[in-house]
Amino acid sequence: MVVYLKLFYVNVSMRHYIATLAAVVAVLSTFWLFLGMFAIVPLLFEIPGETSLRTHASLTLILLLIASWGFWNSD
Repeated sequence: MVVYLKLFYVNVSMRHYIATLAAVVAVLSTFWLFLGMFAIVPLLFEIPGETSLRTHASLTLILLLIASWGFWNSD
């Protein structure tokens, strides 16, 4: 069953909506990662035993994986 919602007068499936949202957040996360590398903004997330840089890179990759899932086989 495909769930449709009305967004900007276009029918968009929930899968594409989640993928678009994940892609936007991934781009923002990438900018945050670059700014954090140069110590302009603080890196907020922390996983025990991992560096903050690697944690933020992992977050970006997970969001990009979610976005690719949402657009996979979309015709």
